[in-house]
Amino acid sequence: MINRDRLVESFINMAKISSPSLKEREMADYIKKELESLGLDVVEDNAGIKIGGNSGNIIGIMKGSGEKKVLLSAHMDTVLPCDKVNPIIDNGIIKSDGKTILGGDDKAGIAAIIEAIKVIKENNFEHPNIIIVCSIAEEIGLLGAKNFEIEKYSPNFSFILDSSGKPGIAIVQTPFSAKGQIKIVGRPAHAGIAPENGINALTVAAHAITKLKLGRIDDETTSNIGIVRGGEAVNIVMPEVILQYEARSFSGEKLDILLDETYNIFLKTAEEFGAKFESTVEKGYSGYYLEKNEEILKCFEKACKNIDVEYITKSTGGGSDANIYNEKGYKSLTIAIGMTKVHTKEEYIEIEDMIDTSKLVVELLKGIR
Repeated sequence: MINRDRLVESFINMAKISSPSLKEREMADYIKKELESLGLDVVEDNAGIKIGGNSGNIIGIMKGSGEKKVLLSAHMDTVLPCDKVNPIIDNGIIKSDGKTILGGDDKAGIAAIIEAIKVIKENNFEHPNIIIVCSIAEEIGLLGAKNFEIEKYSPNFSFILDSSGKPGIAIVQTPFSAKGQIKIVGRPAHAGIAPENGINALTVAAHAITKLKLGRIDDETTSNIGIVRGGEAVNIVMPEVILQYEARSFSGEKLDILLDETYNIFLKTAEEFGAKFESTVEKGYSGYYLEKNEEILKCFEKACKNIDVEYITKSTGGGSDANIYNEKGYKSLTIAIGMTKVHTKEEYIEIEDMIDTSKLVVELLKGIR
């Protein structure tokens, strides 16, 4: 049923389109034409206006039989570098030429959805009401999903095609998250003439960091300082340093405790040195956990068995649009699509995994009434 050549061509066409977060316009226009050519009712929402992007989320509606509504989603944006992507097919895999990312995250998800819809229509398979959402700005905080009015569509189930790993993997647990900026403000002074008159912000931050819990705190919780910026000149006592901080945990309570500890350590250390401390760290998306008897998992497991792929449930330390939809009360599941080494120039995807993902989507749609 799956047209291998058509699927590969569709993915490669999209991979070549530059679509960094907040600049998805060309990709959005491409998808609109694709969905409209399939006879779907297509709209673009105002999420882009809300977050300062040049495109909104693209939504396609395909009416079906029965009352059930199924949402299929993948995001349009990619991480950098994504200009002039040159996809190469090599021994059954698709990769970039090594100068850019490939963009399988998440254009392979979009390609699988589009191919599945084509197969459904070509074979006149019965299906539920289908809602396709191609979201924006996922890579910078799930902003497209946050500003998508899912309540207008009220799906019974949502499947988010956006995880590494072989098709058949279901992500049943994801973490709560928090991130933001920590700033230490000291006092400048000439580093050679009167360093004692200054307060070195980096020194303050360093003392605080030695007391922090960073890295893997336990099997549920992580904490990280990923970016450090500061300093004006080599002969000036550093007056200010900014740290970009994030933390995640499968336990919301553990995350709250960690954030309180981190805040208090920086506050107390800054006071000891006579420096000032500012923080914009706040909780972001909520984690979710799906019990094994959830109907959405049963539907996915059945689809896996129908096409003879192994059904596996996993937890992940990353988030996806499913976090937002579950938080809003709409049962959602992130599924793997075969993308590998995402967010790197070594990213690749196996063509057979793309085919299996498309098959899974077809079976899901055929099986939900």
